[in-house]
Amino acid sequence: MVNTMVAKIGVSMSVFLDSEYSLNDALEFLESRVRYVELICDGNMDIMEKFEDLETYNLKYTIHSPITDINLSSHREKVRTMSIEIIEDVLKTSLKVDARLIVVHPGYSIFKHDYERNLNSLINSLKDLNKLKEEYGIDITIENMPSYDMFMFRHPDEYIINNLDEVKITFDIGHSFLNGNIDEFLKIDSIIHTHIHDNNGEFDEHLPIGMGKINFDNFKDSLKNIKGIKMIELQHKSFEYIDDCISKLKNLIK
Repeated sequence: MVNTMVAKIGVSMSVFLDSEYSLNDALEFLESRVRYVELICDGNMDIMEKFEDLETYNLKYTIHSPITDINLSSHREKVRTMSIEIIEDVLKTSLKVDARLIVVHPGYSIFKHDYERNLNSLINSLKDLNKLKEEYGIDITIENMPSYDMFMFRHPDEYIINNLDEVKITFDIGHSFLNGNIDEFLKIDSIIHTHIHDNNGEFDEHLPIGMGKINFDNFKDSLKNIKGIKMIELQHKSFEYIDDCISKLKNLIK
């Protein structure tokens, strides 16, 4: 078994989505492998529905906010406001499980005609997230998104970054590879959390490290110096690759 207790390496619970694992079974599986786990708010691993007994595990937690039914960039104020309320619910859950960081998706804009007002809505949401950060004392991070046109924050947009204030960034390497901007993102100081997975350059596959086309050796020094936890975020039901990913990641950042 790989000893990762010193390195800040973690695994997202996304790998157990739609699996036969219960939440407790998944946590027991990970407890002997890593010190950090990213809890999620969707599917059979929805931490918003079941969070009792998590303190019994020798683990520290972050939480990924829901990826469904939420759009922080919606120009429909009722939808945007509801999305902020859901994020606040996640923060309340974070207090219960002693999670000190949450990850949020920036939202989406389906039609080009709506982009500017969707962008303005995202900026308003960032202001609201800063208020929540101040109220709850938990780090809130916005994640860069994959290369699908509708997603906001696919590139290190200066206007968005300049309006982050106390909101920080979760840097998703797989998403950045799809957009061809890994080096650009690595120059940003506000990254405090990292999602790590591989792909073949066309789709957001969330493959194990080494099973796609990302050459992690090209930026291992930068990866080593990024603040925070390096969180392995694999596709559903690929838990048989977790040990190999932990080993490869540990070698990259040693």
